[in-house]
Amino acid sequence: MKNFLDGGTTWNDNYEADGNYILSEDAAIIPTVYESKAKNTVFSSPDGGTSETYPQYFSNFYNGDKECRLGVIECCYTASRSPDTSKIPGLDNNAEMCALDLTLSAKSNHIQSPDFRPSFTYYGTQEQDDSYCSGFAYDKGSFGDTVKYNTLFHMAMKTNLYDKNYVKNIPGAPMCGCVEQMPVVDNASCVKEKEGYTIDTDGEITLALSWEDCGTDLYSYYDSLPGKGKMEKFFVREKIVGEGKCEAAAISFMNEKMYKES
Repeated sequence: MKNFLDGGTTWNDNYEADGNYILSEDAAIIPTVYESKAKNTVFSSPDGGTSETYPQYFSNFYNGDKECRLGVIECCYTASRSPDTSKIPGLDNNAEMCALDLTLSAKSNHIQSPDFRPSFTYYGTQEQDDSYCSGFAYDKGSFGDTVKYNTLFHMAMKTNLYDKNYVKNIPGAPMCGCVEQMPVVDNASCVKEKEGYTIDTDGEITLALSWEDCGTDLYSYYDSLPGKGKMEKFFVREKIVGEGKCEAAAISFMNEKMYKES
């Protein structure tokens, strides 16, 4: 699971060809879990019971000792498993990569930097480059916070991988993680949970989760959440900078690292 969310494993690496590596067969467990568990059972943190031996093994969803401090989880992709490799089918190329501080995602990119010389990347994204980002946001203690890993399963596994065939991480970043660990981008689409319940004839109440598009981009949705303060919004805006602002954001990022244009 950890390797998949970093952008590895056969789910990301295999490409359908000559009747081999058919995703609907290789990942048949995804729709099964989606229908039988993801919609009616609250998922816990994907540590898989390993936290005593490997504390915070799923570093993708931890910033320091807390889960995603800003309350945003994001996935970004660069390729497709589809046989049509000329373009990612259905991809609207909605995100431009600007820059990345590799420090917070060291357990995904395996780059260990000394404190006095942090690692970072400046992306020279070209118009023809394929990249797609989507994410979701939630207030601390909200229903969205409670079911955030269900929403992650819906977004990363069912929608983006199984339905759309999107694969592969942005170099240096996890494929999915807290927004703090992800690249500075200009845009990301947004999905949100819909709280619902069913009740049977015996009066037993069962969770009935569903999801829908936010109706706006990820930052705008974040900005609308009642529990977010000005400082939190500032930091998220530094990560999702807005359409047409990638170059300026990348230059500002480099200036903060004491580099300037020549």
